[in-house]
Amino acid sequence: MKRIFLVIVLISFSAALSLNAQELPQLKLKSGITEKDDSKITSSLKSDNANLFQVKKRKAVNMYFGAGYSFVIFTSSQMNNLYPIFNQSSGDFLSEINLFFGFAIAKAVTLEFEPSILFTNNNKSVIYNLVPAKYVQQLGDTFSFSATYHVSMLAFPLAINARFFPFYKMDKSFIRLFFVGGGAGVMWVREEYNNIYDHIPPYYGINYITESTSQWAPVFRIMTGFTGSGGMFGFGGELRFNFVPLKTSNDPFATRQSKNFNSVDLALRFYFSL
Repeated sequence: MKRIFLVIVLISFSAALSLNAQELPQLKLKSGITEKDDSKITSSLKSDNANLFQVKKRKAVNMYFGAGYSFVIFTSSQMNNLYPIFNQSSGDFLSEINLFFGFAIAKAVTLEFEPSILFTNNNKSVIYNLVPAKYVQQLGDTFSFSATYHVSMLAFPLAINARFFPFYKMDKSFIRLFFVGGGAGVMWVREEYNNIYDHIPPYYGINYITESTSQWAPVFRIMTGFTGSGGMFGFGGELRFNFVPLKTSNDPFATRQSKNFNSVDLALRFYFSL
C-alpha cells in the first residue's frame, strides 16, 4: 500500500515539474523582450545616432553681385559723330560703368538688377543747321546755325535683365556658361554744351552761351555672351544691343537731333557669388 502511494506521489511530482517547464518559457516571453522587439530597438538606436551625427548638406546660394565696364558704340550718325567711342582729339573715352545684383530664379534662368552710369566730355565741334531757325532768348535773336565748342553728356540707365543658359546641363563643358537674354528699364540722359550761334558760318565766338537739355527714355535690350566660372569669383563678356527711343526737337543737341540713343555695347563683367 505504501509503495503504491509512493509511486502515485512520484508520478504527480513529475507531472508538476513537466507542467512548470512548459509554462516557464511562455511567461518569460510575455514579461520580457522578444528577439523581434530587440531588433526594432537596435534599428531605432542606429537611426537616432545617424540623425544625431549626420552632417547637414549646405544649401546652394545662387546670388551674386559685381561691376562691369562697357565700350559703347552709338548706331545713330548724330550721336556717333559727337560721341565716338574714342575721341582722338581730346583722348576722352565714352565710358559706361555697370553695377549689378542678380539671383537664380530657376536652374537655367537668372534675374538681375543693373544700374549704370555713362559719361563723356570733349571739345569736338559739330555744326547744326537749325531748320526752322531758332530764337535764342539769352541772345535775343533768331539763328540758323550753331556750333558746339565744349560738350558733356551724362546718362543713368536702370534696367532689369534676364538670362537663359540653354546648355546648363553640360557641367563639364565651358559652353554651359553661354547665355542669351534681354532686359528693359528706363534711362535719364543729360547734355550740356557751350554753343556758338550765328546766322551764317564761320563762327567767331561772339554769340557764345552755355545750354543743357535732359529727358527720360525707355530702354530695351537683347544680349548674348558668357558669364561666371562656378566659383566665388568670376568674370564674363557680353555683346548687347540697346534700343532707346528719344524725344526730338529743333534744339542743337545730339539727343534732340537724333531719334534714338541706340548702341552696341561690349561689356566686361566681374562678379562675386554670395
